[in-house]
Amino acid sequence: MDVSLHQLRGFVAVAEEQHFGRAAARLNVTQPPLSRQVQGLESTLGVDLFDRVGRGVRLNAAGEVFLAHCRRVLALIDVAPDATRRAAEGETGTLRIGFTAIGAYAVLADFLGVVHERLPAVSVALTELASPAQFDALAGMELDIGLVRPPIPDQFASVLVHSEDLVLAVPEAHPHARAEGPVALTEVTTEYIGYSPEGSRYLHDICAAMIGMDTYRVSRLVSQVPTMLALVRAGLGCALVPRSITAMGVDGVHYRELAAADAHSVTLHACWSPGN
Repeated sequence: MDVSLHQLRGFVAVAEEQHFGRAAARLNVTQPPLSRQVQGLESTLGVDLFDRVGRGVRLNAAGEVFLAHCRRVLALIDVAPDATRRAAEGETGTLRIGFTAIGAYAVLADFLGVVHERLPAVSVALTELASPAQFDALAGMELDIGLVRPPIPDQFASVLVHSEDLVLAVPEAHPHARAEGPVALTEVTTEYIGYSPEGSRYLHDICAAMIGMDTYRVSRLVSQVPTMLALVRAGLGCALVPRSITAMGVDGVHYRELAAADAHSVTLHACWSPGN
């Protein structure tokens, strides 16, 4: 069925004006071509759309149904150019964001707030992955942005989004749980819950360097901080964790500042493929 946009716009004008002359003036055309457009439309559809009343016209039942559909079609066509431009400029669509478990506590809420403020028409898909897995997903164009720990492969672009200090997490019965003042690592004699070098290489290397490779006393190696805090709570050791994790408020776990000589910060970066 071959129906043109001119016919649809002409029909809508006549339907709303209920008069061919007024509709023609509104469209800035003469009446005879408009009449022929509507007649051609009715012929194509095989139904009458108007009842002629006096010098004007009135939609019949078929015309009322067709008018509703025409308005939807024309509305979509009217917004299509702007929607296309916005999609091309990244103002609509879906933003696929990867994040680490710790990154979720550190910056994810604020990051999503910025996305919602600046790109309100963009939906967000979230995926929790360790940094190495995020790099693979970014390279495969399965993610648009990753919130990752360094080191960042040279193939990606990145920007620093967060930096925070490490603190010491100890179980409730630990000697340092309620001590006053910062804690020096040399004073800690209990074992540590450590970071897995496979799943958390960045934090593993930092903590190993802080404690000393020869004295890196660990009872367990884990990749996820919530698991680490559960083991600390169980009294299986202490742990060095990013300060943002203290917001979890795990019962039975206390957090202590580190002495200035032991203080160390960790960073989180937004990372993406330049060709995305």
